[in-house]
Amino acid sequence: MKKEVKVLLVMAITLLSFNANAQFGAKAGLGVSSWTLKDRDTNAGQQLFNAGFSFHSGFGYEIELGDNASLEPALMFTQKTFSIESTNVTNYAKVKTSFVEMPFNAKIYVVDLGSEARLYALGGGYVAYMISAKSNGNKLDIGNKDSDVYKTLDGGLNIGAGVKLFESLNVDLSGAIGIANLSSDQTNGLVSKLNVVRLTVTYQFGG
Repeated sequence: MKKEVKVLLVMAITLLSFNANAQFGAKAGLGVSSWTLKDRDTNAGQQLFNAGFSFHSGFGYEIELGDNASLEPALMFTQKTFSIESTNVTNYAKVKTSFVEMPFNAKIYVVDLGSEARLYALGGGYVAYMISAKSNGNKLDIGNKDSDVYKTLDGGLNIGAGVKLFESLNVDLSGAIGIANLSSDQTNGLVSKLNVVRLTVTYQFGG
């Protein structure tokens, strides 16, 4: 628990360092998460895993770089789920994971729709720290030991598009593509990655 608190504090301090000349925003949204699990012989994700719902909330800062470009670091709590259900699996399992996530995206405004709306593209990356994982409500071991089910450190790429309304309301659809291998057991080249498609609403204050 102490390690989790330290990670959260480091992320928060890093984000708050962007406070100057930035527009603060509160974020929340829903998504669909999916888990990729494969080794040299089998792509288990195609056989066993069903996508689940995810949600996220937090805050961020949009830092203007000019009239049509900005940077947006954020700090969010995210929860991602998936299920395992197959004739080859004796028990149905619903896996729920929770992360503290820090995305860092660039936004490029590409089209003005009148005076009150602007379309933008976004892209960047994220780092995340898994703070808990459960299967059917039972706690799973996470960490860096070989006996742990998942590693705690995740990371990946973000890509998406959205619209900014009335200079304060942002609505975007994005994909978070995991590139970190979360599997502690890498026997036979086992690879475990988490991906999410999410809808995010951000309300910005000040400027």
